[in-house]
Amino acid sequence: MKNLKKILPKLIFFLVITIAVILVIFSLNDFTEIGSVLSTIIWSWLGVGIVFLLLYMIFYPMPLYFLGKSKEEGNIKFTDTMLIGSMEYFFNGLTPFSAGGQPFQIYAYSKVGVSPHRASGIILMNFVITQISIVFLCLFSLFFYEQLTSGVLHLQIMIGVGLGINIFILCLFCSVGLSKSLRKVMHRFVQWLFNLKIFKGKLVKYVDAFDQYCEGAQTTFRALLNRKGTFALCVLLKVIGLTFFYMIPFFILKALNIEIKLVDLPLITAMTTFSIAMTCFIPTPGASGGIEFAFQSLFITVIPTITSAIAASGMLLWRFITYYFLMLISFVIYLIFEQVILYRKKKISKMNNIQENNL
Repeated sequence: MKNLKKILPKLIFFLVITIAVILVIFSLNDFTEIGSVLSTIIWSWLGVGIVFLLLYMIFYPMPLYFLGKSKEEGNIKFTDTMLIGSMEYFFNGLTPFSAGGQPFQIYAYSKVGVSPHRASGIILMNFVITQISIVFLCLFSLFFYEQLTSGVLHLQIMIGVGLGINIFILCLFCSVGLSKSLRKVMHRFVQWLFNLKIFKGKLVKYVDAFDQYCEGAQTTFRALLNRKGTFALCVLLKVIGLTFFYMIPFFILKALNIEIKLVDLPLITAMTTFSIAMTCFIPTPGASGGIEFAFQSLFITVIPTITSAIAASGMLLWRFITYYFLMLISFVIYLIFEQVILYRKKKISKMNNIQENNL
């Protein structure tokens, strides 16, 4: 319950942003026309899209399991890994820049007995693998660059900026995991920060602990990087998971009875790849506002026969399935995880009581 109270303000902010975005979308389109388009949904195709979402949810967190295998520190349970990996969507969806998932995962790892520095190294490596996969899919999608932009300047700029930011983020986090110089800079910054008068010297004792934590995280990161077979497998699993996710709009278009063929699947997958990649810098929960604009713009550009109402309907369906529905599933998984931890604590407490009574 305490954790839920902490989440509540973010949840309220998320709902406010969502309502504002929906109101803007409907103000720019004919509400009745959107309703008419949505009333003709072919549910079987929409069901296929949901199946691909579930496949994404299976493959996307799986690299965490392989990163969590260690002869020296012990393997992390598969069920714990999948639960922790699947909670990311909910906390990313609530926070600006989708930045809340990773810190909470580190906290969740601590609940199952994983040291903070090891958890940080695993999460950092998983993030880097995700960025490598996104950049790879973006570069692959450039094959369809002309069809995606069709000479539209703002789309060309957004694709260029989005790709550039993702490459920059990849380089930055690789440096965080590998660079001793960057670690020293972070140590000096924390030392300066914790010595400020406002903290009255109470945090100075944590400076060395922070440096040890960073050193431990980098050690874990380097060890994982040296496991080349595991690293390659994790990238492959992440690429497969993301590809399943990026394919979902194809089935949504089919659900809206749009005349597209299987040969159009790579193009539409590329469209979705850039819709997400080029809005990663939007500072709202789940990039709300920017991602809807990008997705709708690309829908109309890629398939000129699509009307604004159909594009808006497709975007709303896609957003509902891949954002709100995914967040709901992730939230349920979070609640399950909390119950699993509570059950384990009670079990350990019961065993301790039995041992004490036997003494």
